[in-house]
Amino acid sequence: MPRNLRTFKKDIDYLIDEVISDCCTFIYINPDKKEAKAMEVLNEAIALRNEMFDRLNKIHEKPARPHFKTLKEEFLKRVDALFEKISELAK
Repeated sequence: MPRNLRTFKKDIDYLIDEVISDCCTFIYINPDKKEAKAMEVLNEAIALRNEMFDRLNKIHEKPARPHFKTLKEEFLKRVDALFEKISELAK
């Protein structure tokens, strides 16, 4: 569990950057193979990042910790799904 909003945002940025990096690597290694699908995954990652930041910035209820916990769980599930999509493209 992140200690504060700042570290949670850094975690989000890090994981989304990893998804984007994996997508770019896949496109570079396989220039003609499923490039459109890899771009879709990349766009989903960017949209997920923006959505999570918006939702985090709109938490004004006290205590905020339960909201952070549910957002973190949802975020990790969705990021894991993006990594699985990239893995499926490589098969």
